[in-house]
Amino acid sequence: MARAKRTARAEARRRHRAEQGLPTTSESFDDVSTQSSRGTDTAIPPTRIGIFAAFRLAFRPLDIRGDLRALPSIALHSKALWVPILITVASTIAFAITNGADLVTRFLFAYFVQTPAIGGVFLAGFLAPRASWLLGIIVGAVAAACYAALIFTVFSAVLAASPTPGQTEQTILYAIGFSPLLGAFFAAAAAWYRRFLQLSNPNRGRQPASPRRGPDGKTRAGAQKAGARR
Repeated sequence: MARAKRTARAEARRRHRAEQGLPTTSESFDDVSTQSSRGTDTAIPPTRIGIFAAFRLAFRPLDIRGDLRALPSIALHSKALWVPILITVASTIAFAITNGADLVTRFLFAYFVQTPAIGGVFLAGFLAPRASWLLGIIVGAVAAACYAALIFTVFSAVLAASPTPGQTEQTILYAIGFSPLLGAFFAAAAAWYRRFLQLSNPNRGRQPASPRRGPDGKTRAGAQKAGARR
C-alpha cells in the first residue's frame, strides 16, 4: 500500500512538471522525495542546485506543433492569456477616456499598450505553463491593435499637425510589425526567468509540512515533550 502511494505521488509530480515545463527526469530535483522509515513516509526537502546549472536547465527547446496544440487548453484553463489581454484593453480604454492626464494611465499606456508592450507580454510569459512565445505574439498583436486605435482617436490631431508626412502610417506599421515579435521575445524571456527561479530555489513558496498526529491526536514531538516533563 505504501509503495503504491509513493508511485502515485511520483506520477503526480511528473505530470505537474510536464505542465510547468520543468525537467521530468529522476536526476533533476524532485519537489518532494520520500523514503520509508519505520513504516511511514518521511518528506525530504528538495535539493538546491547551482546557479549555472539552473541557468542552463531553464532553457527549453522550441516545440511549435506541441505549443500550437496546447494553445486552446492554455487559453481556457490558465490566466496566462486573458489576464494580460484584459489589462491591455482596460489600459487602452482608460487612456482614451482620460487622455493620459494622470500618472496611472500614462504608466499603463507605456507598459501595456505602446510598442513594445513589455508589461503585458512579460506577464503572459511568466504565467504561461508552456508556449510562452506564442502567447507573447498574441498579446503583442492585441497591444498593437489597441495602440493603432489610440493613434486614430487620441493622437490623431497631434500626428496630423506633425511636419513629418506619413508619420501615422509609419507608427502603425511599426507597432503591427514589431509588437508581436518583441512580444514573443519578452514572453519567452519571462518564462525562462520563472523556470530559473523555480530551479535555483525549489523551496520558494512551499508551505512547511504539518506534523503527523497519532491516533490520540497528539504529534510525536508533543508526546516526547510530555514524556520528558513526567
